[in-house]
Amino acid sequence: MMMPRRRKSTGADETADAHYQRALDLEDSDPAAAIAAYRACLDGDCSHLNARINLGRLLHVAGKHREAERIYRQSGETSAILYFNAGVLFDDLGRHADAIAAYRKALAHEPAMADAHFNLALIYERGGETQAAFRHLLAYRRLTQTTSA
Repeated sequence: MMMPRRRKSTGADETADAHYQRALDLEDSDPAAAIAAYRACLDGDCSHLNARINLGRLLHVAGKHREAERIYRQSGETSAILYFNAGVLFDDLGRHADAIAAYRKALAHEPAMADAHFNLALIYERGGETQAAFRHLLAYRRLTQTTSA
């Protein structure tokens, strides 16, 4: 298959990518600076999905839950990882119905996302929905099972 031609990069795109790279480099050493760099990336390119995913995760870890939710919800893109991260956020906040919906969206985009099945199994188990919990636990085990020769 022929690769599509890459559109000519504008100065704003290059700047957004530079901010994204800087943020990646800063995540472990200076999360606050990484957050600022991801925000700058999104200011230059609001559709930068990886910056949005990483920013939401860092905000969540920093306890800025409303901001993290807003970042996830503002995405015009659909992504299994974005939905998964939103599910983790909602689960941490005790918003189990929202978490279930987010994990289901993640699985709709990536049915083999084992961690989404596992997290759904936990939520369903806590809610007393043993059949649903068992179904997702089986899916998780099937996806993570290694074959031995």
